[in-house]
Amino acid sequence: MKTKFKNILKMNIAKNLIIGLAIIFANSLSAQLDRSIVPESGPTPEIFFGKPQTFMLDNGLTVMVVENNKLPRASASLSFDNPLIFEGEIAGVSSILAEMIGNGTQSISKEDFIEEVDFMGASLNITGSGAFAGSLKRYFPRVLELMSQAVLEPLFTQEEFDNQKNLIKESLKTSEKDVSTAANRVQNFITYGANHPNGEFVSQESLDKASFNDAVDFYNNFSSPNNAYLVILGDIEFEEIKSKVTELFSSWESKEVVTNSFPEPKNPDETEVIFVDMPNGVQSVVTVINTIDFNKKEADYFPALVATRILGGGGAGRLFNNLREDKGWTYGSYSSISESYKTKGLILAQAQVKNEVTDSAAVELLVELDKMRNKLVTDEELTSTKAKYTGNFVMSLENPATIAGFARNIITQDLPENYYNSFLENINNVTKQDVQNAAQKYFSPNKTRIFITGKGSEILEKIEGIEFNGKKLKVRYFDQYGSEISRPDYSVSTDVTAESVISNYIKSIGGAEKLNSISSIEVKATANLQGAVLEMYSLKNNQNQSLMTMTAMGMTLVKSVFNKYQGYNEVNGQRIPLTDEELEQAIINSALFSELNFDFETIELIGTSFVNDEKAYEIKITDNKSVFYSAETGLKLKEFESQEVDGNLITGEVFYKEYEEVDGILIPSEINQVSASIPVPGGLTFKTSLIKLNVKTSDSDFN
Repeated sequence: MKTKFKNILKMNIAKNLIIGLAIIFANSLSAQLDRSIVPESGPTPEIFFGKPQTFMLDNGLTVMVVENNKLPRASASLSFDNPLIFEGEIAGVSSILAEMIGNGTQSISKEDFIEEVDFMGASLNITGSGAFAGSLKRYFPRVLELMSQAVLEPLFTQEEFDNQKNLIKESLKTSEKDVSTAANRVQNFITYGANHPNGEFVSQESLDKASFNDAVDFYNNFSSPNNAYLVILGDIEFEEIKSKVTELFSSWESKEVVTNSFPEPKNPDETEVIFVDMPNGVQSVVTVINTIDFNKKEADYFPALVATRILGGGGAGRLFNNLREDKGWTYGSYSSISESYKTKGLILAQAQVKNEVTDSAAVELLVELDKMRNKLVTDEELTSTKAKYTGNFVMSLENPATIAGFARNIITQDLPENYYNSFLENINNVTKQDVQNAAQKYFSPNKTRIFITGKGSEILEKIEGIEFNGKKLKVRYFDQYGSEISRPDYSVSTDVTAESVISNYIKSIGGAEKLNSISSIEVKATANLQGAVLEMYSLKNNQNQSLMTMTAMGMTLVKSVFNKYQGYNEVNGQRIPLTDEELEQAIINSALFSELNFDFETIELIGTSFVNDEKAYEIKITDNKSVFYSAETGLKLKEFESQEVDGNLITGEVFYKEYEEVDGILIPSEINQVSASIPVPGGLTFKTSLIKLNVKTSDSDFN
């Protein structure tokens, strides 16, 4: 034992000595390096892919096998080379199917299926567009068998269909007011068109129309071996795997897969702005998009990849350095290029920015696109980008699914057999002139769409003044589902002010005299959280004292207390004193009716907006908080607040509904809280079971 301890000690001493010498050496070396000089690139790494042994079953299934016995593992990847599929009025049926499939087979229950896969430590993922399975060599024959059964004999039930449909519908509710979700939906819809597979989107209405039989028909129509490719990699023997695959997949019946034609997406004749109003947006999503003819067989494919990465491929990209590092407008700005051999591809540049710089950010995206066209990139940019491609490409080879994709692409896209062997060589052969030529071909800042999704009441006026290359850009207006609308009107009558809106609210719920006569409010309410009942209790008085508790099944989850000048939050039994900033907010929140204390010198009437289709006046309370009041009834409809946490912008909304009269005062009996911190579709809705005014309180209630 002593000898072993001494050896370990010697090893640690030697290890520390080596590390120390390495640091000294590195420091002395760095003093001699001129970091302004870009180091010369080393030789291009040689990439070798084993050539697949290929065979085809009588039903048309193409099978590619690559033997590699370096590790005792094997994987199988099945994919379909189907045409683009337009789902139309039942859009979303493929999404439901993707969640249904892979949950058992006609001979194995869902529970037994999952349990057996877990027991083997295997990975098995089945979707509507294919399957992937991987495991240790000794389990692979059984894993391949389970995969074949899941694909050929899927277990479809009405119950599973209904469950998955409801989950997707709830997910849609969660993202209904998300700015990025709306931006992506409208971008695809406008760019490709309503009748194009890439332009359609899933909605509550289309899900309602989708039936169980639609899902089964979809699978039967588009799951065909004559359109399928099975790639098997790893520690396997070709003849053995050929025999096994033939045994498992030969009974799969082939069928004709119908190919449909679609309208060809077109870019605008001149650059235009597509504006989508999202009244709850605290940041704007700005995206420049144009369609391109782009696939792996294009002569300038590799220069285009390099050009796009230099423009906005990560933290070293020009967009990132301009909009984030130089101007501080965003957390990040990026570009991407997408290819397709079935339809148009896309070139995209995007940033999510502060509302006040939305117009400027749009111009900067166009400027950077223009620079790529009109000026050669630097030697440093070109060398750095090539190095990153090399690193990313080599790392990607560790994923069996990547290798399987390469093998499939060579066949489906009619590529040379050595296409991926020479991938890095082709990247490293790209010149600065090649990059500029590709940018001139694919980057079109003068014939593109600028999609801006955000809060119109704050950004629209500036957007309508955007100029590029000496020309004012046309602005078109759309709702968050891609329907063109007239220009949103945020104007307010000259006789409406922040003070008049607040005065009208106070009057509508009972009047200032009545409100000032209230000494305390006690509220009990409940909400449903995924089957569990949450109970909320709140007590406030007019002495700057407040208490709120949240319990479930008799356990206190959260407790918040504020007692005039001090307070705390208690979570899981641990008390956390309020910070100075939290104390300031607690003073505001403890007010029985905060509107009675508003300072009309600091609050501001922003304009009009809509809350659940009801016209409302927006009052800006602070830079981070706005309150919305009905233009018709005067009642408070919503509070919106944002907060930056660890570099992320967190937003929260509180909706007030179902006002009820209590002792002459209107008080909302239903409160809906929506926030990213509440991972529940549609947020939490609390319904009151008790509202009492002027209950007796004492200091001991707020300990």
